[in-house]
Amino acid sequence: MASSISSLFLCPTTNAAAIPLRRVSFSTKCTPPQHQSVDPSPPPPPPPRLKGSLSPWPPGSSSSGSPRGVEDVEAERRRKAVSSPGFSFSAAGLLFPYHLGVAQFLIEKGYIKDALKATKILAEDCRLRGTAFRLGAVLRDVLNEFLPDDVHIRSNGRVRVAVTEILWRPRGLLVDQFDSKEDLINAVFTSSFIPGYLAPRPATMFRNRLCIDGGLTLFMPPTSAAQTVRVCAFPVGRLGWQGIGISPDCNPENRASTRELFNWALEPAADATLDELFALGYLDAAVWAAENPVETIVQDDSPRLEILQTE
Repeated sequence: MASSISSLFLCPTTNAAAIPLRRVSFSTKCTPPQHQSVDPSPPPPPPPRLKGSLSPWPPGSSSSGSPRGVEDVEAERRRKAVSSPGFSFSAAGLLFPYHLGVAQFLIEKGYIKDALKATKILAEDCRLRGTAFRLGAVLRDVLNEFLPDDVHIRSNGRVRVAVTEILWRPRGLLVDQFDSKEDLINAVFTSSFIPGYLAPRPATMFRNRLCIDGGLTLFMPPTSAAQTVRVCAFPVGRLGWQGIGISPDCNPENRASTRELFNWALEPAADATLDELFALGYLDAAVWAAENPVETIVQDDSPRLEILQTE
């Protein structure tokens, strides 16, 4: 599933309080990974997105064929400034308690300005009644119950959801403007749509496009921040991936095997394992933070702020 599921439970806004979760003691003595943890080069600027629109990635590829007009430019100017770095959470399936643990640490320590309970409800339902062909319906119910009615307003311009359009060839699309709570939930559902698994059909319709899981083309969606920290719930060293900031490689000893993680990504683990995934995500984020103090990397990318500072 795409990474966006876990981030949405945070309801990102400066006025929102995160769901209280238990504190986890941690140590930062483990050796952090040697690869680059923060992408120093800014990503290509995303094309303007109007409310209800989809944008292709990478920039420059065709979307609907409609030209960009004055309204597009004005919409881009009205977009909220975001702080840097941005955090990109990988596709993780039912491993997203790991992402929640990472996010909890980032919120507590100030990397994110701004639930594990929702995850356990979803997992318990799937353990009792099955996962394949019905996970999508359970996901919709949980999102409807736990997300606030104004989640789309809080998320606009701050949360990106990746989906894959499959006609006529697969291509990744980014969504960061939502018309309503239902529209946002539809985006998350589509972003998580593993063909023949989330529901008994090969694809789903989203905004008049035939789409599937965003992880197929955008395993770690780019953020709109100047710098992006990539978070992955899988051991990237064993898989040969590079450029990941936070992953199980931060604390590589006594971790689950790759096979176990992939199994838990598709079938819910026991609650005790979900708690452990959350704690490990928290610990791994702490190791990364020891090498990247908040006061040295968090910055406001607002052009308006830069103008005030130079005057």
